[in-house]
Amino acid sequence: MRLPVMRCRGGGQHTNESRVCRVGRLMDSAVPMGWLRLLFILLAVSGCATTLEGSGGNVWLGRGAVTEQNGSEMQRAAEAEVARVVKQVGATVRDIDSIGARLTLTFWSERGALTWTGYESHERVDHRGGLAGAADTRDALREVLAGYGLERTGQVVLSLRRNESKWSVDYAFHRHAERPPEARTLPVQWAGDTVPDEVPSGLTRLLAGVGVPNGGEVWLEADAVLEDGRVAGWELRRFQVIRSGAGGSPLVPAPRVGLEVVRLTRAFQDGMGPRTVRFGIRLKHSRGEGDGWVESARVVGFETPTGLEPEVAAEYRAMHEDIVRRWREGVAEGFTWLAQRGVQELALWYVGAVAIRGAGFLAVRGGGVVWKALRQGKEAATGWLRTMLSRVSQSEGRAFERLWTKAQLEGERALTTGERSELRALMARIERLAGTPLESSEKTAIREQARRFYKSLNPRLERVMDIDPERWPVHHRRPLQYAHLFPAENINAASNLAVVEVSVHRRINALWMQFGRARPHASPADVRKVAEIIDHEFQPWYHRVDDVLGRGRTPEEAETAVMTMLERLYGSMGKWGGR
Repeated sequence: MRLPVMRCRGGGQHTNESRVCRVGRLMDSAVPMGWLRLLFILLAVSGCATTLEGSGGNVWLGRGAVTEQNGSEMQRAAEAEVARVVKQVGATVRDIDSIGARLTLTFWSERGALTWTGYESHERVDHRGGLAGAADTRDALREVLAGYGLERTGQVVLSLRRNESKWSVDYAFHRHAERPPEARTLPVQWAGDTVPDEVPSGLTRLLAGVGVPNGGEVWLEADAVLEDGRVAGWELRRFQVIRSGAGGSPLVPAPRVGLEVVRLTRAFQDGMGPRTVRFGIRLKHSRGEGDGWVESARVVGFETPTGLEPEVAAEYRAMHEDIVRRWREGVAEGFTWLAQRGVQELALWYVGAVAIRGAGFLAVRGGGVVWKALRQGKEAATGWLRTMLSRVSQSEGRAFERLWTKAQLEGERALTTGERSELRALMARIERLAGTPLESSEKTAIREQARRFYKSLNPRLERVMDIDPERWPVHHRRPLQYAHLFPAENINAASNLAVVEVSVHRRINALWMQFGRARPHASPADVRKVAEIIDHEFQPWYHRVDDVLGRGRTPEEAETAVMTMLERLYGSMGKWGGR
């Protein structure tokens, strides 16, 4: 009994520097599965193993999503990934009856997640055979894919060859291949999703619009536009007659051509992000009909985000993948998890979608306040959104979360006419609200948020602030009464907050009150200028809870200096009304 020879390229010897390792012709050998399991254990601890980081890389992927999955859950998810790919490959080869046909399937493996990245087929025109042994093929694929587990990152290439009664399976592993941007970093415990073999209307119309000349041959390129796991549309990329044939009426491609495209599309739908999968399809006049098959499928257009800084885009992508993972494991459970988090925890998910997808997404008007606010960087945008959603009613907040979640996970087209109208009205209300002066109750809520946020940023001050909260208020450098003059800015931004001792805070407030009486219709420029003057004079008392009065000068002196500057800008002391 012979063990299949392990072949490693990139150095000849099986060492830690090996670039490619494979087991040759698994289905052609007479080796029992027990020996194969032993072989894969050896592979797992040999030079073909890789680190978690993988290679190549793309900032859009970051280092993988942060997940609450434990080790056993990850292992079960990895096993589900293998089962899913085995099923997808089985569906792909089911109707291929050409003896000698060769398939090359490419995947990215990371932490147990298996993402389809490429497909090629060759020699699909030779002698036709009967059905191949499906069970043997599944066993071989399962043995190969299960060998990667949770700790190996890289490109997996499966090579399948159609024999008289079965498929032989070979494989290669490329540890240093570049990570494709659509690859997932988390395995999914896929929920049952038995889908009938039906060609969607968009693809049906596309194929019905092309014809195969009698006795001729055609090359067709068709694009599937994907958004995460959704097909957003089909587009005809190229149509070329290779051989014109004998003339006569052209034939429409046989239904099995569309089914092959659909089955491969489902496999590619497991990736992440907005992208385009291009199918190369060869159509021939054969067996009295428009025969054909897919010769290639690959991702050709991945829309790398441009609306976010690279590290923020990676963080958004990681969060989005984790949310989509939960959704794929169970729609109801995914919605429940999102509802428990709410906008306070998931603000980046909402902000990132607008920044990446652009104006018009979810009724966000280009050039409007919401559009500007959500494109000003992670902290500023998420803070602004949290503050604005605290100003709407609870029912409006829940509606926002429900509609935004549905659009992100199911696509904007999934929104009904009524939901679209509801979302447009809600976004318009937020737009108006941003330019409306704060009410007393809103100021109270925003002050509470500011205090919590400030303490989270300054843990060294938290204990003192909690012991005597009345003595240590959080000061808004630009006061809340002027928030509406800066509608796209977060009034609770870290840069606008400072803790000050209460007696100092009273003096600052008195200055703003006098300014308000002198300039009842102050402009944004006026408010910025006064804030700068007050900051310059009172800066020594900001963020300090020790020796607050021993700053080398007194608060009275700082107050006098501010009054002097304001008098120069806005008139005499008499106009200010005095102390």
